[in-house]
Amino acid sequence: MSEPSWGKWGTWEDAESFVGKTVGVTRSPDAVELGAIRRWLEPKEFDCALHTDLSAAKAAGYRDIIAPNTMAFTYGIGPYWAPEDGLSKPGYEPRQISIPVIFDVPAPCKLSFATSVEIEFFDPIYVGDQITCTSKLISLVKKELRVGAGAFFKQEDTYTNQDGGVVAIAHLDIFRFNPPEGKKSAS
Repeated sequence: MSEPSWGKWGTWEDAESFVGKTVGVTRSPDAVELGAIRRWLEPKEFDCALHTDLSAAKAAGYRDIIAPNTMAFTYGIGPYWAPEDGLSKPGYEPRQISIPVIFDVPAPCKLSFATSVEIEFFDPIYVGDQITCTSKLISLVKKELRVGAGAFFKQEDTYTNQDGGVVAIAHLDIFRFNPPEGKKSAS
């Protein structure tokens, strides 16, 4: 069985050794800023004064303009590229967003797909906040599905601001697997 080009290869024992452990920490290279909030709102034609008007935000009890809660994901993702990464070569494997249970937990699997995501929001995200995402593998359950034998990996992502305040917690379920021998997969 060939190793995947997009993640770490290992045994089931390797994968199971990561359960309960932090498998990734990313910190946004940028603080939350008004221009990004505006660009997030515009294509959705979403108008809410809490995200654009300081006096409206303060009247609602906030200390400053707040970003939409789901921007925790935008600001919790690390950079796709940094100068120290060097330049890409022709035919390079594109870099993916940080999903540590797929890319950083070794497992004997070639393919994967997300099966569910649940999100709970807590503290508001203010202009100027610096968001960090800490990812933990909280469970691994082996299973055989029609697409092949593999396991459900549950990743818990905790998004915090620079003061340690929790702004969101997300649970992401990923099924990592190998297709049955002789069958092609569309993934």
